[in-house]
Amino acid sequence: MSQFLRALPKAELHVHLEGSVPAELAVKLAARNGTPLPTSDPARLYRTWAGLADFLVTYEAVCAAIVTPADMAEVAYEAQAQAARLGNVRYREIFFNPTNHPSMTYRQQLEAVLDGLASAETDFGIVGRLIPAINRSQPVSVANDLVREVIAHRRDEVLGIGLDHDDSVGPAPLFAEAFALAARNGLRRTAHAAEAHTPGQITDSLDVLGCDRIDHGYLALADAAITARLRDEGTHVTTCWGTCCAHNPGRSQADQPIVEMTAASLNISINSDDPPMLGTDLGSEFVAAGLAMGWTREQGIAMSLAALDGAWLDDSDRAALRRSFEAEIAAL
Repeated sequence: MSQFLRALPKAELHVHLEGSVPAELAVKLAARNGTPLPTSDPARLYRTWAGLADFLVTYEAVCAAIVTPADMAEVAYEAQAQAARLGNVRYREIFFNPTNHPSMTYRQQLEAVLDGLASAETDFGIVGRLIPAINRSQPVSVANDLVREVIAHRRDEVLGIGLDHDDSVGPAPLFAEAFALAARNGLRRTAHAAEAHTPGQITDSLDVLGCDRIDHGYLALADAAITARLRDEGTHVTTCWGTCCAHNPGRSQADQPIVEMTAASLNISINSDDPPMLGTDLGSEFVAAGLAMGWTREQGIAMSLAALDGAWLDDSDRAALRRSFEAEIAAL
C-alpha cells in the first residue's frame, strides 16, 4: 500500500516555494549572497521546530538568502524536480512571497520563477502555477501594493492570491481591500485560516475576503456551524498531514484533525506545505495519511483525484489532467 500511494499521480494545491528549498541549496545561496542562516550545516538547518514562530525564523532566513532572479529560477526548478522525483507530482499550485525578497521587483521574481517552472516541466513533466501570497505580518499597504503589481503584470500562470504566515497576527479583515481588488480583476482567492488560532478565521476568509478555498483549517471542527458550512458549500480545504500532526503532537495519528475532517465529509486534499523544511514530500504525506486512516486503494485514488476538483483549473484543463491521472492509475 505504501508503494501504491507513493506511485499515485498527484496534484498539489498547498505548497510554498520558499519552503521547498532543499537544505543544501539554501546553504549554497546564503554563502553566495552573504546572508546569515541559523546554521550552515545542511543536516541541522531544518531541525525540529518548537512552534510556528520558531519555524518562521528559518523560513524568513531562507527567503533572505534568495536575492537574485537566478536564485529564484534555481529554487523553482529544484522544488519542482524534487516533487516529481519523490512524490510523482504532476501539477502544482505554488505559493510564493514576493514581498519577502526586497532586492527584486515583483516582475523580476515572476519571470525568474516562470523560467524555473518551464525548465522543470520540460525535464520532469510537472506543471507549475503560481499564487503570490500576502505576508500577513507585513503592513496592509504592502499587501495592497503587491496585488496591484500582480494585476499590472498579469500572466496566465498566476491564478490568484493567498494570505499566509502566522495566523495569530494579521487578521483577515485587514486585507479586505487587497482581496476585493483581486476579485475585481478576476483573481482567485485563498487564505491560511484556523491553522493554529481560531475557527472564526474561516468565516472571515469566506465572508470578508471572498475566498473560495481555505488553507489548513484544522480548527474548523471546534465550531459545528463552520463545519456544516464547509461541508454544505463544498468549500475545498487544502490540508497538510505533517503540519497538522506538528500542531497536535499529543494526539495519535488516528486521532488527527484531518481524520475528523474526512469523517465529517469535508472536501479536502492532502498537501506537503514546506516539504524539505518539514522533512517530507507529497508521496510521504500520502503514505502517512493513508496508513493512519486505513485507506483502501479506492480511497487513495479518490484522494489523488480530489486535488484536481479543488484546483484552479478551467474545465477543459481539469478534464485533460483527470484523464491522464486515470490512465496512469489504471496502469498501476
